[in-house]
Amino acid sequence: MQIAKVRVDLSLDREFDYLVPPHWAGHIELGSRVRVPFGRRKILGTVVAWAGLETPREDLKPISEIIGDRTIFTPEILRLARWMSDYYICPLEQSLRCLVPSAVQKAQIKGKRRRKSVSDDGEAVEHVQKRFELTADQRKALEFVRGALEEEAPAPILLHGATGSGKTEVYLQAIEAILKAGKSAIMLVPEIALTPQTIERFQSRFGGGKQSALIAILHSHLSAGERYHEWQRLRKGEARIAIGARSVVFAPMRNLGLIVVDEEHEGSYKQEEAPRYHARNVAVMRGKLEGALVMLGSATPSMESFYNVQTRKYRLCSLPKRVDEIQMPLVRVVDMRDEALRQKGLRIFSETLKEGIQKRLERKEQTILFLNRRGYSTSMLCPACGHVPQCDQCAIPFTYHRALSKLMCHLCGTEKPAPSICEACKSPEVRFTGLGTEKVEEGIKKLFPQARMARMDSDTMTRKHAYAETLMDFRRGKIDILLGTQMIAKGLDFPNVTLVGIVYADMALHMPDFRAGERTFQLLTQVAGRAGRGDVTGEVVVQTFTPHHSAIQFARHHDFIGFYEEEIAYREQLDYPPYSHLVVIELSAVQETEVDFVAHWLQKEISEKISKHVTLLGPAVPPMAKLRGRHRRQILLRSRVMKSLAKVLHPLLGKIPRQKSVRVTVDVDALNLM
Repeated sequence: MQIAKVRVDLSLDREFDYLVPPHWAGHIELGSRVRVPFGRRKILGTVVAWAGLETPREDLKPISEIIGDRTIFTPEILRLARWMSDYYICPLEQSLRCLVPSAVQKAQIKGKRRRKSVSDDGEAVEHVQKRFELTADQRKALEFVRGALEEEAPAPILLHGATGSGKTEVYLQAIEAILKAGKSAIMLVPEIALTPQTIERFQSRFGGGKQSALIAILHSHLSAGERYHEWQRLRKGEARIAIGARSVVFAPMRNLGLIVVDEEHEGSYKQEEAPRYHARNVAVMRGKLEGALVMLGSATPSMESFYNVQTRKYRLCSLPKRVDEIQMPLVRVVDMRDEALRQKGLRIFSETLKEGIQKRLERKEQTILFLNRRGYSTSMLCPACGHVPQCDQCAIPFTYHRALSKLMCHLCGTEKPAPSICEACKSPEVRFTGLGTEKVEEGIKKLFPQARMARMDSDTMTRKHAYAETLMDFRRGKIDILLGTQMIAKGLDFPNVTLVGIVYADMALHMPDFRAGERTFQLLTQVAGRAGRGDVTGEVVVQTFTPHHSAIQFARHHDFIGFYEEEIAYREQLDYPPYSHLVVIELSAVQETEVDFVAHWLQKEISEKISKHVTLLGPAVPPMAKLRGRHRRQILLRSRVMKSLAKVLHPLLGKIPRQKSVRVTVDVDALNLM
């Protein structure tokens, strides 16, 4: 009789043996979802291995039920889940849980059959849109990619192309080659770049401008039914191109040949809940397991990816010029310290930016203004006693939202009416300090009352289609000035945008994080890339209080190589990533004494077991000492060999003292140290 090893959905990080009843032999596969007896109840689990044909032990219980008509985990996906469990130091059950949308799992349990949509009917239509004529650089890159597609185990390719250099056209023609070879492709884009513009471009290429039966789209704004339907089309092979954000890397593709990760440097590819995987790294591993080519594209590659080019783990393709001989935008850096003296007080807009906006309005051209902070003011201050209202749950200042007349915490969502007097000393002379998009919007309306403007941030884009509708209005010329946060920074291509204004370039530059310079350089370069994509040369105005910082100067000259060489020397000197792997263990609890006890116990246990080549720091209080009512501590580890460190940490996490309120999370290759 056959014995199956089952991982139950309880994150116990161990396998349990169950008998396979004779009448189900041959029906249960690796990856099958099953219901099994567990104590006094029956719970769901996944078959992950076989114990072989043995004389069954008397204590073994049989599997109670098979869930669904076939496995939802292929052998390759199961191997990927095991790698994620080992590398990201989490129970295999957690890895399995994130591989399949919850809508699919629920539908499988209930045995639902959903109706087909219109896009299921008829045969898949090959591309009909006329392809663009490639530049010499694009042709060279595409030939290189096509050669790699024919290899049995191709190394990943980093496509480093300037903003507007035509990376997307290379992706499209590479995907076309994959389809002709009878294979399938996955296209990952950051959630903020998953615009109708991106989707329309793929559908027009592979479906004649209509909803294409070849394409399935997976993203967070889909309903449960829509997500279930798209996933099933991929699983059945009805769709052969999967487009989506982070989780599309797990799409159930048949005969996978290509994975494209656009804007591979984007932080949104990192999952913030367990398992804290990075979709770019998972894509590289999936490509390795399935023999598929992985293409990573960016105008501002991550330090890790470009380092992998230097160490020959990845291969490099370059697109140094914009298509159609379009010039890179002229970048003007404005020192706001001098501007404050000139205008006799600090203002939102420099004279340079105001004049630039006015010129665009007169010439019927468009402007994008970027500020990565929503709200009206960053805090409320009493000049009499110095009191700044803070969130009790997170111990950070409230942000003032003038339109709502509220103080809000952007971390936990706590809000309260904005007081008219100081809560501490009752002084009526309260002031609002700092800058947010709401305040910038007010300034635009005062300076340019004739301008048609729109604001795009999480406060205004609350309706399901608000984002798409606003971008469509902007494309049609119904909006003169588009103001927004990070959601407008990347992936937008509007030929009539000739001016981009970065209102406050220092926003992330002085954060207590060694990646602050890299993030600032990437953001400035990407935002600047929205300008001058048409016939008129673009202009970018960067307002800053630290104009001579290297991140700003290298971004000004669109010089990624210069920035990389300076930054990598600093990283090597301090043994920071990419020279080492950074692991952050975060502990949190309602009671500060409990979190301190467990943090010090864990630090002691780790220090006794790690090698001398591992650097251990902490436990320490992170910059955000309290979050959502929980006190936080961090232990930081740096190691050049992740595998050996994982072998130490994985068993330790199961031995942590059972303090009820203490939560422990492990973040491998952490991007956020706050």
